[in-house]
Amino acid sequence: MARLDPPKMEELTPQQKEIYAAVSRSRPRVSGPFGVWLRTPPIADAANKLVNSVRDNGKLEKRQYELIVMTVAAYWTASYAWAAHEQTAKDVGVAPDVIEAIRTKKKPNFAKPDEALIYDAVTSLLQNRKLPDSTYQGLLKTFGLEKTIEVITIAGIYSMIATVLNGFEVETPNGERPFA
Repeated sequence: MARLDPPKMEELTPQQKEIYAAVSRSRPRVSGPFGVWLRTPPIADAANKLVNSVRDNGKLEKRQYELIVMTVAAYWTASYAWAAHEQTAKDVGVAPDVIEAIRTKKKPNFAKPDEALIYDAVTSLLQNRKLPDSTYQGLLKTFGLEKTIEVITIAGIYSMIATVLNGFEVETPNGERPFA
């Protein structure tokens, strides 16, 4: 059971309504971590701008972005993040068998070398809290510095999102239980 009910529009302050409008411009619904953050408008605003900066204006392919999100969501067993991104990941080209392996916490058999590198980098950061130099150098060689910064940043952003989702026990949009 969620620790907070979704905010009701009629109860929002003018500042919260302004943030709600900004968040809703790039999302189908204002829920998940934003249902929590909206109660603290400066956090909601900053988080929205940060996520949009890498999701909408980043240099990584959407497939690569969603692979990072799925990897982080599975690591944290963040059901809301998983449910919100699973179909998008499929739609942008992450193979269903890769998604299923990640969901069940098994190392996928990647057909695309860039995906294997991203997965290795993100899982190393999550599990070991470090990025081996060989993996870092592989990221730089494959993606360049700007995209390497994005890979690492997206892993951090979605770790933050996952802790908010899990800490407030935010329920999935349609009652999904991907890690049950």
